[in-house]
Amino acid sequence: MAVVLARLRNYFIAGLAVFTPLVLTVWILWMGFSFFDGILKPIVRPVITPILGREIPGLSLLLNILLLIVLGVFVTHALGRRVYNLFEKSLLRIPIISGIYSTAKEASNLFLSNKDKSFRAVVLVEFPKGGTYSLGFTTAATIEEIQDKTASEVINVYVPTTPNPTSGFLIMVPKSEVIPLDMSVEKAFKVILSGGLTKPKD
Repeated sequence: MAVVLARLRNYFIAGLAVFTPLVLTVWILWMGFSFFDGILKPIVRPVITPILGREIPGLSLLLNILLLIVLGVFVTHALGRRVYNLFEKSLLRIPIISGIYSTAKEASNLFLSNKDKSFRAVVLVEFPKGGTYSLGFTTAATIEEIQDKTASEVINVYVPTTPNPTSGFLIMVPKSEVIPLDMSVEKAFKVILSGGLTKPKD
């Protein structure tokens, strides 16, 4: 009986290991779909649904995608860029909204931009104290004034927090104390997001 129970337990754990990521993936996709599909529903239901005669799932999402494409075309042209800059400047003058907007913009730029361009390489640094190591990403060159006032050449390293890499610490580490890794930026992000539970393949 003990052997049978042990096997059932192992089978249960194996099934759970396969089932859990599948369910989480479907749930995240469904939540994302429901969120974006619901943005324009207050407009789609009273205006477009009566014309079509029935409600079409995903229609709001499709219109949302088309709207984003139109917005992208608008802001990439000179006139649209000027209008957007004026709007953004006005938004940043509002005390509470400016803080929320600037944080949201930084987070979106972090993930929507090419990470290989934003972060140059993955490194190990002794942080937050000597003898303990943290994964970090080298960024742009350090400001000349800081280089001039430090005893040795320093490198900008962004150390993200787990599991939210949009927050973290910008530290300036002597070049001799930075340990470069062959790990790609994408793999390092997987390790950070999973809290070290993920082991990316070499």
